[in-house]
Amino acid sequence: MAPKSKRRCIADTLEDLEPAQLEKFLRQLLDRRVEPRVRRAMVQGKSRLEIADVLVSTFTEDGAVKVTEELLKESGCSTAAKDLVEDVNAQSSNSGSGGGDGGATGGGSMADGR
Repeated sequence: MAPKSKRRCIADTLEDLEPAQLEKFLRQLLDRRVEPRVRRAMVQGKSRLEIADVLVSTFTEDGAVKVTEELLKESGCSTAAKDLVEDVNAQSSNSGSGGGDGGATGGGSMADGR
């Protein structure tokens, strides 16, 4: 099975939130004063998957994970924030299990030795 994208991890996390938790999360998102900012029209009436798309398109995948984690914590959803980070890290370790780091290190050592 292919690993989930960060976008899917974010969407899954948002889907697990209760409606009141999602409302708090969106309030925190809309109140954010740091650029780039998300406008109300971008998320109002949208599904959780569409909100994940907005987060990724606004902040990039890596940035969206960080912003989502931060906003979940500010919204009192620390467990969801922790679960998101663990889910993303699990996906990253699954996709990197081909020994790429060892090969890169080995290649550098051989080049240095020549």
